[in-house]
Amino acid sequence: MKKKNLLFTLGFVAQIALSFHIAYANPSYPGTQIVVNSVNAGDEITPRANVTGYQYMEIDGILYKRLWSYTYGRWEDPYWYPA
Repeated sequence: MKKKNLLFTLGFVAQIALSFHIAYANPSYPGTQIVVNSVNAGDEITPRANVTGYQYMEIDGILYKRLWSYTYGRWEDPYWYPA
């Protein structure tokens, strides 16, 4: 029984010691300095993959499709193909 109480006490002391360490490592703690990173206008998120989609057109009851690049604003397919 004494060994169980000793292990419980040591565990409790270790938990308290670690919680103090975490509290002092927290940047929102009043005694620490906060470093703010500035964001420039050129630091925009840009897609790396070409975003494409099909455009559809109907001529004489036949549906045609053509691949359009939304990223570059141009046609990716040279011709209209029947859908």
